[in-house]
Amino acid sequence: MTSRPGRGPLYRAIQSEIQRDILNGTLKPGDWLPSESQLRARYGVSQTSVRRAFQELQRLGLVERFHGRGSIVASNEIRAMSPMLGLGRELRHRGFTIRPELLSNAEQAADEEIAGALDIPVGATVVHIERRYWIGDDPFVFLDHHLTPQPGIDFTEFTGDSLYAFLTVRDAQPTHAHERVSAVNLSAAEAEQLTVEPGTAAMLRQRTSFGADQRPTEFTRYILRGDLYHLDIDLRNEL
Repeated sequence: MTSRPGRGPLYRAIQSEIQRDILNGTLKPGDWLPSESQLRARYGVSQTSVRRAFQELQRLGLVERFHGRGSIVASNEIRAMSPMLGLGRELRHRGFTIRPELLSNAEQAADEEIAGALDIPVGATVVHIERRYWIGDDPFVFLDHHLTPQPGIDFTEFTGDSLYAFLTVRDAQPTHAHERVSAVNLSAAEAEQLTVEPGTAAMLRQRTSFGADQRPTEFTRYILRGDLYHLDIDLRNEL
């Protein structure tokens, strides 16, 4: 790792550099990361900034932390590796007949969460796209995309169906992604999008996609209705 970069919140400089080293293979599963004291000295930052960086890396599933011992790169063996599909294509492969609806498509300034996910400065311009997928008369999933602008791509041409197909024909498709799945209770705004009651249980899938240069290009939140979606996992005993 190199010396301290000079843009954005201090914790993001540390997080971004470690994250890139993990994704490009410089840091391998099981490798110990520098200690908090080493990172404080290297970057000239507070303990709070270092701990926030580790918290974000742990949230992304990239590191494991051990109290009193330090942090290591998380093992690939505990991650489910699957072909990279857009959600629409995945759902159609599973037999769903879906109807896409484009809700909004505009540029906006990145807040701290989006800037951290996309490794850009707070306030930088991003493309914000909101969509829904319907099954029959029911909204099934709410999709909230944030993408980095890319030269030669006019995102206003996107009509709302397959985002990855739109990017692929423009030679801008992501090469890999990290996705985290969790259970949530819907906020009032989220529930309104899915026409259910606030507090209803749902599934949240958060995806960060990367280009060939290992830099993030997309941060997406998929919110799926818990009464209409289930996740099947086949397991095999390899002992």
